[in-house]
Order: sequence, then C-alpha cells, then structure tokens
Amino acid sequence: MEREDDIQLIRKILSGDDTAFSILVEKYKKSVHTLLWQKVHDYHYAEEIMQDVFLKAYKKLPTLKNPNQFAGWLHVMANRLCIDWIRKQTRIRQQQPTMQSLDGTRLEEIEESSYTHHISEQWVTERTEYCHQLIQKLLEKLPENERTVVTLYYLDEMPTKEISKFLGVSVNTIASRLHRARKRLQADQGFLGHSELSDNLKENIMNQLEQLRSKFEAFMEQVTSDPTSRENILKDASNEIEDALKGEITPELVHLVVDDMYPRMGSLGMEKRIPLLRKYMDDASDDTERYWSHKSLVHSLAFLRRNREAIEEQTRLYRWACKQSEKYVLRIISNLSVAKCWRAENRIDDWIQLYNEASERLENPEVSQYSRCDFLQFGAEILQENDRLEDALLEIEKLERANGEPSWRNYFRFWLAIRENRLLLYSKQEDWDRFDQVYTEVNSFMELELKKLDAGFPVNLYELRWLTHNFGCCLVWSKKYNEAKRALQVTVDLNNYNEYSYFMLAVSIWASEKNREKTLHYLKIAQDCYVVSPNNYQDSYYPTFLKTPEFSDVKDDPEFLKVLGQK
Repeated sequence: MEREDDIQLIRKILSGDDTAFSILVEKYKKSVHTLLWQKVHDYHYAEEIMQDVFLKAYKKLPTLKNPNQFAGWLHVMANRLCIDWIRKQTRIRQQQPTMQSLDGTRLEEIEESSYTHHISEQWVTERTEYCHQLIQKLLEKLPENERTVVTLYYLDEMPTKEISKFLGVSVNTIASRLHRARKRLQADQGFLGHSELSDNLKENIMNQLEQLRSKFEAFMEQVTSDPTSRENILKDASNEIEDALKGEITPELVHLVVDDMYPRMGSLGMEKRIPLLRKYMDDASDDTERYWSHKSLVHSLAFLRRNREAIEEQTRLYRWACKQSEKYVLRIISNLSVAKCWRAENRIDDWIQLYNEASERLENPEVSQYSRCDFLQFGAEILQENDRLEDALLEIEKLERANGEPSWRNYFRFWLAIRENRLLLYSKQEDWDRFDQVYTEVNSFMELELKKLDAGFPVNLYELRWLTHNFGCCLVWSKKYNEAKRALQVTVDLNNYNEYSYFMLAVSIWASEKNREKTLHYLKIAQDCYVVSPNNYQDSYYPTFLKTPEFSDVKDDPEFLKVLGQK
C-alpha cells in the first residue's frame, strides 16, 4: 500500500498539486535527516542539506521514470548531495587560511590552485551517476522492495545496517532481499555473478564509457597544468571522442559527450555538439529525448552566436511542441540566451509575438502554478533587458498575482524574482524613489534573517544564500557598489559555492575602492571554482571579464590576466 501511496502522490505533484509534495516530504524527512546527520555529524547542517535534497527532488521528479522507486531514488540523491557538501567543506577549509590572513600572505601563495584533487573526486561521483542511469532498465525487472535495496547497496555502496535504518526494516530482511535479487538477476541476465553485481555491471555495461571518460579527464588535467597547450590537447581529446562515436551511438554515450565533455572544450566542443545533436534528434526514441536533443542544439547555436540558426531551430522546436508535447511549450520560449539572438538580429518584436502567442496557454487549467510563474519571470526579464520597460512591468504584475500565498513552497523564488526585476527596471528608469523602496524591503529582510541566524534561530540558509547572491548582483548592475559588497560578502561568508558570487564581489570591490589585493583574491577564487566545474562552457572568466565595464581600466593588466589564466 505504501508503494501505491507514493505513486499516487507523485502523480498529483506532476499534475501541479504542491500539497502532495508536502505530504511526501513529511513522510520521508525524518529518515533522510537521520541519514544525513549520521554522515555530517551536525544536526543543523543535516537540516540544511535535507532542504536541498527535497528541493532537488521536486525539480527532478519529472525525470523519475518509475515512481515506485522513489524511496531509493531519494536516498541516492541525499547521499550524493551529502558527499558534495563534505567535499565543498574540504575545499573551503583549504582556502580558509588565505581568506583569513590575506594581509600577511604572499600573492604567489594566494594564486596557488588546488583543484586537481577536486576534479578526481568529482569524476568518481559522476561515474557513479552514469552507472546508476545505465542500469535502471535492468533493475526494473525486480520488485520494488528488492530494487531499492540493490540500488542502495551496490550503486550507492551503503552498508546493510544503514539501509536497515533508512528503510525501517531488520538487517536480516535486507540480507534476504539482496539474496533474492541476486538470484533473480542471475536468472534473467546470465552475465551477472553472485556477490559481484557492481563490478560486473561496470565491466559489462560501463566499460566503454568509463574508458572514454578516463581518457577525457586525463586530457582536461593536461589543460589545467599546461593552459598554453590547450588547443592541441583539446584536438587530441576531440579525436578520442570522434573514435568513440564511430561505434554504436547509445543514448548514454550521447548524453555523456553532449552534456559533459563537449561543453568543457569551449567553442570547439560546442561546434562538435551540433552535428551529433542533429543526428541524434532524428533518431531519438521518444519525445523526451527529442526535446532534450533539440533544446541542446538551440542552446549550442546560441552559445556560438549563430543567431539565425538558433532562431530557426527554436521556432521549429516551438512548433513541434505545440503539436506533439504541449508540456514543453512554455519552457522553450523561456530562454534568455536565445532571446539575445533575436535581439542581435533586430527581431525582438518577433520574439515578443511568439511570447504573446505562447502566453495564451497560461489560462489553461492544466498549466501548473510553477510553470505559469516561471514563464512570466523569464518574460519580464527578457522584456526588461530589451528596454520594453512598460511591457516588463505588466509581466511583473502578472507574476505577482500568480505567485499566490506565502505558504506555497515556491513562493520565495518568485517573490525574489519580482523584486530583482523591479530593482533593475527602476534603475533603468532612474526612478530612485521606487528603487529605494524595493531596496529597503529586501535589505531589511536580509538583515532580519542574519540577526535570527546570529541569535541561533532557525533560518533557511538556502534561501538566504539565494537572496544575498541575486540581490548583490542586481545592485552591481544598478551601479550600487557599496551596497552590493555587503550582500555579496554575506553570500561568500555563508559558503555559497556559486563562483559568480566571488566574481561579482570582485567587481564591486574594484568599482568602489580599487583595492587590488582583495579584488585579485576574489577573482582568483572565482576562476579556480569555475575551471573545475563540469558544466561550464569556457575555460576562463576572461570573456566575462572583458565585457565587464568596471574592469575596463585593467583589461590589459598583467596581474589580472594572470589570475584569469591568460598569458
């Protein structure tokens, strides 16, 4: 009955019923918190990670193909976020001496990087993720209770005692389920051994991908240690990928190459993405894969500033979604990078027409509150960026009405988005009275939360980091640098791992006080965090640095260029 309850709740959530998600959180939060507490040994940090777990679960829920796997899926997610948290704490501790005693530290020591170890650790986590995705179809043959135990024991390497506590059953029951699952899989899949399921799965299913991934990581480490040879090294890496793509092209291989490898190769990789995505898009097995590949193609073209092609493909994808898969329509239009292509081609009026056409779906009762608010937020941002200020204000007002009551779990996100857009809009209009009203509201909220935190009262740290980062960035863009420093410094002090927080803090420091040492310090942290991330499409903050007007007086400065990995 428990399995059916989960399935029923998940179906309600996917239909837009957020109260069902609250029920699911209540059901699992104690076991998830207990698991996290055992690993991080701190009650409050466990609570903080738990919030991230459920937020990620909510966002990723549409990707869960089998709702009866929710318990194991949730635990795997919790464990991985916990591992990420521990690794990030290690990285912060490594940086801490520099941050605490900057005045007494030589610049050469400040510039030392320590990301090679982080890359190798990150590879282990990501490899496990790919393994988990690959064998999901195989594990679907098992009953739900056996599938959950196998997933936790083999893929997540969780001891039977921890599984017992997490699932609330005896260790003997866990052992029995493992034994039955092994026999069942051995009968169904002859290559599976008795107690070496994990090793055999990796050897038989993951071998090609692991070898390719290992070679690619070696190339990327060479790039890190010898940036001057980047071009030649990436060509060699590209040749390895091309050889792999000459064989059987599986969805797993395409996702590995498109989502992880090519983006880390910058423009070269993004160019390579395009023919692969075009081919895979034509052969996609279902609408989900077709949407993913076509969306990735649009994004690649926009990144490369192939504006006309990006516009053409976005329009084509939009028309396809209108006929084939209505659920994607609003998401396709809500894309800031592609909107810039329309602007570059002097076609922003055409984009607005498409946006208005898509907005007719907002009245559809099947559109969830979240989808409605998300669409309106991006519409307001794009209109505001293109100086359609009155139109943007109308979308902000619609968003404010759509956001509903503070009890809604997504209320804070859109409450903040409304105020961000108002700050930027009033700044452009030079309406400083209304700007100051919004600034005072947000700043008062921030300071109150910080007082509560200092006093030991419970505070949602995730939301506080989110607010201070976004608030600080808005203030930089509005040229309120001193005010921005305060918000961004709070973000950094709260251990926000968004490298852009460090970059924007460096911008605000340089613009307001021209403090070279502090600016270079935070710029260096931003650069180091950025280059180890697998999801960034460039090898440096250098292009962003060049576009940042506050750094126009140091764009040729040797110290700044060195920090950004330039010759």
